[in-house]
Amino acid sequence: MKNSIKGRKSKILKLFLCFLLLGVSYSFANNNNYSQLKTLSVNVNNKTLREVFQTIEKTSQFVFFYLDDAINLDRKVSIDSKDKKIDEILTELFEGTSCTYRISDRQVFISGKSAAVSAAQQQNARKITGRVTDTKGEPLIGVNVTVDGDTNGSITNMDGLFELRVSKKNAVLKFTYIGFKPSEVRINSSTNIYDVVLEEQVNELEETVIVGYGTQRKISNIGAQSSMKLEDIKTPSASLTTTLAGRLAGVVAVQRTGEPGKDAADIWIRGIATPNTATPLILVDGVERAFNDIDPEDIESLTTLKDASATAVYGVRGANGVIIIKTKPGKIGKPTISADYYESFTRFTKMVDLTDGVSYMKAANEALRNDGLATKFTDSQIQNTILGKDQYLYPNVDWLNEIFNDWGHNRRVNVNVRGGSEKVSYYASVSYFNETGMTVTDKSINTFDSKMKYSRYNFTTNLSIDVTPTTKVEIGAQGYLGEGNYPAISSKDLYNAAMSISPVEYPKMFFINGEAYIPGRSTNNNFNNPYSQATRRGYDNLTKNQIYSNLRITQDLDMLTKGLKLTAMYAFDVYNEIHVHQDRAESTYYFLDTNVPYDLDGQPILQRIYTGTNVLSYKQETSGNKKTYLEASLNYDRAFGDHRVSGLFLFNQQQKLLYPKGTLEDAIPYRMMGIAGRATYSWKDRYFAEFNIGYNGAENFSPKNRYGTFPAYGVGWVISNEKFWEPLSKVVSFLKIRYTDGKVGNSDVSDRRFMYLNQMKENGDYGYKLGPNGTKYSGYETLNMAVDLIWEEARKQDLGIDLKLFNDDLSIIFDIFKERRENILLKRENSIPSFLGYNTSAPYGNIGIVENKGFDATVEYNKRFNKDWTLAIRGNITYNKDKWIEGELPEQRYDWMNQYGQNILGKKGYIAEGLFTQAEIDDMARWESLSQANKATTPKPFASQFGTVKAGDIKYKDLNNDGQIDAYDKTYICRGDVPTMVYGFGFTLGWKNLSLGMMFQGTHDAERIMSGSSIQPFNGGGGSGNLYSNIDDRWTEDNPNQNAFYPRLSYGAETSSNINNFQPSTWWVRDFSFLRLKTMQISYNLPKDWVNKVRLKNAAVYVMGTNLFTLSKFKLWDPELNTDNGASYPNTTSYSVGVNFTF
Repeated sequence: MKNSIKGRKSKILKLFLCFLLLGVSYSFANNNNYSQLKTLSVNVNNKTLREVFQTIEKTSQFVFFYLDDAINLDRKVSIDSKDKKIDEILTELFEGTSCTYRISDRQVFISGKSAAVSAAQQQNARKITGRVTDTKGEPLIGVNVTVDGDTNGSITNMDGLFELRVSKKNAVLKFTYIGFKPSEVRINSSTNIYDVVLEEQVNELEETVIVGYGTQRKISNIGAQSSMKLEDIKTPSASLTTTLAGRLAGVVAVQRTGEPGKDAADIWIRGIATPNTATPLILVDGVERAFNDIDPEDIESLTTLKDASATAVYGVRGANGVIIIKTKPGKIGKPTISADYYESFTRFTKMVDLTDGVSYMKAANEALRNDGLATKFTDSQIQNTILGKDQYLYPNVDWLNEIFNDWGHNRRVNVNVRGGSEKVSYYASVSYFNETGMTVTDKSINTFDSKMKYSRYNFTTNLSIDVTPTTKVEIGAQGYLGEGNYPAISSKDLYNAAMSISPVEYPKMFFINGEAYIPGRSTNNNFNNPYSQATRRGYDNLTKNQIYSNLRITQDLDMLTKGLKLTAMYAFDVYNEIHVHQDRAESTYYFLDTNVPYDLDGQPILQRIYTGTNVLSYKQETSGNKKTYLEASLNYDRAFGDHRVSGLFLFNQQQKLLYPKGTLEDAIPYRMMGIAGRATYSWKDRYFAEFNIGYNGAENFSPKNRYGTFPAYGVGWVISNEKFWEPLSKVVSFLKIRYTDGKVGNSDVSDRRFMYLNQMKENGDYGYKLGPNGTKYSGYETLNMAVDLIWEEARKQDLGIDLKLFNDDLSIIFDIFKERRENILLKRENSIPSFLGYNTSAPYGNIGIVENKGFDATVEYNKRFNKDWTLAIRGNITYNKDKWIEGELPEQRYDWMNQYGQNILGKKGYIAEGLFTQAEIDDMARWESLSQANKATTPKPFASQFGTVKAGDIKYKDLNNDGQIDAYDKTYICRGDVPTMVYGFGFTLGWKNLSLGMMFQGTHDAERIMSGSSIQPFNGGGGSGNLYSNIDDRWTEDNPNQNAFYPRLSYGAETSSNINNFQPSTWWVRDFSFLRLKTMQISYNLPKDWVNKVRLKNAAVYVMGTNLFTLSKFKLWDPELNTDNGASYPNTTSYSVGVNFTF
């Protein structure tokens, strides 16, 4: 197996190097003295200098930079040059003028000499130099640098450097550059060197956003979407999904576990609108793919599409929303190599605290006394445990502390190169991530490794080549090799083992003459020693690798009609995994006689309780899939005066094959095929209309129901572009209102692939004798078909507003939405009469309807106060509420039992009215002693509960007032653990080279009904189980607290009070809402003069923390976990130190 892993690593590395060398060599070849090799032919007659520059730029890769007021661009010239180099042409153009030029590869810098400056002024002028960069520290080429009130000026070169002479005292330098906010700097006498940072200025008319199957001008986009750049987001986790929580409006992301390699968050868009699959469609570079194992450093942007207008083109896959991931492309410029490295130390955010042995024994004895039974633990046993005598005979084991370490560790390194020319651009990266979990290991075990850990190697390459002026070829490949190693028992089972064994059951290990013996008390090994399960049972190893590849060709068809493009794409993906599991059940031992526990040498006298083996079993499974995707599209975008139209027509198909093919269903390819279209219109960038449509289908439906049509439309109005808005434009610079409406589908309606077919069993216990000879046929239906099975259909409506204020410093996006999801697949439990004999095997049908509505909003504030201080604030909120409208829901006797109007994840239970008092119990005893005649005339003190209740037991509300607590008194008491509201807010404050960033994540209205071991004391068989450390917060005779966490204790699942007290009820419902400091980062950019000495462009060091603290009403475990009793591997808090640099 190791050889195969090494082979895969080698193949991945070779593939990465191939793409890297191809891109870099092609780019360098194109960058090699272009100005010296390129020849031009220019033939113009009586044209302006401006027109000549434009002609040269169109027929070559040269770009001209100049100051408008330093050159007479309207000067008419005539020139006829054939096959000459650029410097020869420029010399001829500027002959007899004061203009000079400088050529740097493809950049041509033109400047003019000022005749107004006298020789004396030039002699007295100061030489001013500096560098102009963007907010990321990247140099800006061609920035205009002028002196206010003077014709003197300069232009920045390839490195962003400028130089000019200034004769005025206290002169003001002006810096202007297309796409950036202008800046002014006043010269003082203290320095002649000025470094200037320009902020990018968003132009709504030119900025584009990602939409379904393409891009669109932001001003014309009507659909509801949210997006984020990942370049500044770092996460000490293997999964990219953990970064989304609290960052995007409309996205509900909940991380259910922190287990290494398995910590991907659950994600929904605008909540849940179906009991079936509700997760969004994930697209990576245009293809449906998983993104858990993509390195965050390789992501350019992440966009969520939320309404019907945005997702209709995806048809049967768009109802749950779409997430589009775009990996980093190449970039024109010199090759830039960047590296990022961090080391992190991790600990659990909140691990369950178990009680100590003394508290456990006292609580157990109390529970037994409450039931009128003999106590189990003697006073001497309790006292010896308090004194810590003889850990073998009087153990006091905190099992969770014994199987988990206090700290874990992870690290990540990413190295990437990015660059290119006008013809070729490239991006390539390699990265490594490694994380160790908190499970302990036994150092005496050297035959296998049970340590919890996960490691992953990633590579990404993107190459873009302009083969001709009208043809572009884009090639992309990315992949990873991951390996996870874990104890043989799952983390959940490991927690359950620790919660099933009391701290006084037996010690962690016995040792006789240095040899280890595993303690145990069960002859059938049902209750296994938690420590041995974590360290000695065996290991579980998963090796997986994934390769994604894309080939996209775009052909400009301007020769046919302006604005028309043809694009074709082919993608091939392959995934493999090898799962190796080895385990064993070793023998367990306990004292032969606790009265004579040791021999004369002081060694424990043990007997074998369970006979096991030291030999590891072996199981290996190999699986995987390969997928192909084809896409062809025509795109049209053209302006006709004040009118602008665009359109899309697209065809795509996808096929996925699974292996090994264990069943006939597995052997059948998974296929999807369809077409999509879009048409948009705008007038003067004020009024917008858009129509989207998807027509596609999936192979899991019958032929007559396989394809469907999903239309959507939208309209928008940019009010701020109206003339009447001009008086308000200084305050509200941008205002757009938009509305969309349409239908989308969800084809993932069942775990069964072909539900429109009956499932048969060829032989079995059932038989039928048919025909004259009474031949017996034993085949029968095991699963019935869903008649006329079709996809879920969602009608989505969205009303949104986009707002920018105060010179675009403040932006607000607000949407309200409503969805009606129909054709939800449910079992026909009521509409089919029982006499037909279906019973539990009743067929399914598309009979459910759910309504989901709410709002989401994003607020951003960005401000540069001066060259030293910057502030960015961002907040978002999402609220949704779903409810059942129709469906094959069981008919109920009482309204409070009905599911209609309740949310999808709602759970039923009893309403707890408190704990019984002794007075209430006495009243019931007196009532019970009455004759039947007197009972008929005397009100019953309270309804009959479950079993015989005593003071301190839970009292339930009799909703139907029939004097008996039963199923008819259940109602909906718990909404579920997916929050109704999620929100996030944070800021980044910058001062010179230092920055501080914080981001908070919050949830509201998330609930669970607690149940299971430990939460329900002594509710295991025979009263087994561990207890939480809050066991002292219980009702007792001495402290009859009505607000105690635990009711009266009882021992064993079969006792009456445990039957009563541990019914699902409001007593056990807890609010799992929380507010968490998700990330905090302090970074420092090293001074440029330091960095330049070691030939770096930029360098920074940072410290970062994640999940630093959590505020929640719930205190027992991390409220984000997917558990009703704490039996789950917790999320982790991390403390990181890192460095990144660019050269």
